[in-house]
Amino acid sequence: MKLVRGVVQHYSWGHQSSIPRLLDIEPDGRPWAELWFGTHLGGASKVLSVDDATAAALRRSATDDTGGQSVPLLSVAGELPFLLKVLAAAEPLSLQSHPSTEQAKAGYARENRLNIPVGNSRRIYRDPFAKPELICALGPFEALCGFREPVATVELLHSIGGGASIIARLLADHDLDHAMRYLFGGGQEIQVLVKDVIEACQNHESPSAQWVTRLAVAYPDDPAVVASLLLNYVTLQAGEALYLDPGNLHAYLSGTGIEVMGSSDNVVRCGLTNKHVDVNELLATVVPQPLPDPIVRATPVSKTEAGRLWKYETPDAPFILWVHQIDGTETLRARTRELTLCGVGATNLLHRGEVCYLAPGEEITLSGKATLFRVTENN
Repeated sequence: MKLVRGVVQHYSWGHQSSIPRLLDIEPDGRPWAELWFGTHLGGASKVLSVDDATAAALRRSATDDTGGQSVPLLSVAGELPFLLKVLAAAEPLSLQSHPSTEQAKAGYARENRLNIPVGNSRRIYRDPFAKPELICALGPFEALCGFREPVATVELLHSIGGGASIIARLLADHDLDHAMRYLFGGGQEIQVLVKDVIEACQNHESPSAQWVTRLAVAYPDDPAVVASLLLNYVTLQAGEALYLDPGNLHAYLSGTGIEVMGSSDNVVRCGLTNKHVDVNELLATVVPQPLPDPIVRATPVSKTEAGRLWKYETPDAPFILWVHQIDGTETLRARTRELTLCGVGATNLLHRGEVCYLAPGEEITLSGKATLFRVTENN
């Protein structure tokens, strides 16, 4: 077994204690937003060969520099098509979508022709790959995900009143694409409308309206605050997930989860952020179709005396996420390159917050009581 050392990302929206608590270490006052496991250049992992004599010491250094005791995961596994993360949001992330493979290839080539450095903050396409995502909640997790059914949105907007009724009539007479383009069209008329809708939401009890009020504190003039009313508001419970395929407009609001994605860094933003925003590119990327039920629930696969196995459906993604609950002794056999994270409990070889890498054909026998999140290639 090879223990994988994660790379911490201290983004400003991160939670100070959620990831440290998972790793059983003391918070240091900084926001711990994401813990990466994979071969992506933005946070490439290293692996630690574990035996009984060194396991304890290596566990204590699982997110620190271990010098000569570690080697790049890339040299052991090759380039992985997926990235495994622990994500902990204390504040909302940007309203965003991800491109399809075709859009990513075209955008990457276009920005290369324009000689925009890959590290430039205004660069959108940092690689030519799609970035499908799955987020699986470890506890209550709030998010905006996909467009709500227009009939339900029209009803909500009319109940809020004020400027929201204008958007309701626009949506009823046209479609989601038209409503989005109107909200992001700019000009004095939109500025007045945004302020009017935000004021009306202060007196409405729906979670969507309450989030408009909260988002407006940080982004008072941002039309993305009002555009959030077009989206499904979702509160996931532990084990429930969201699958964000290309063109899905979304924003994580709060909570901690296990996130798996294509190994890409392509994000197209339209608001709720201080980072680079490109509304025209987002409107060209977003799929303006309703998503009636955004929640993905695990499908049972198998059951043994010592464990149960579920999987999450992620069509067209280069990965599959499995949840393996064990209570006893269970042998895990890898059919593809695989990363396994212990999210709850502990075993003899893998403790909470730890990740191991298995090559095809490799196996490990674990004893204990734990919930494992296993990511495999979708060949």
